Amino acid sequence: MAVETHTYSDLDDTWDAANRFTAVADVDVDLSNSRAYFLFFVITGTDALPAIPVRDARPISPMAAEQMQLQTGDRLWVAGKGASALLMTG
Repeated sequence: MAVETHTYSDLDDTWDAANRFTAVADVDVDLSNSRAYFLFFVITGTDALPAIPVRDARPISPMAAEQMQLQTGDRLWVAGKGASALLMTG
């Protein structure tokens, strides 16, 4: 599978479908926080907005990254006031 890059810039403390990645197949991902603000993420199984507040989701520290595997149909949502994210898949 080819490596793809997705950038999410100038995030806010609300969930937004524009800041969601949907896995079309099982895929390894690297989610990086490229700013000096905390990035938060959650994985769901539907397009419905996550039910938890952004700040209760899993955090990624400033300038840090997390690797994970998404299953087909998983939705990875990112948010965080002032944060930016880089998602690499493949």
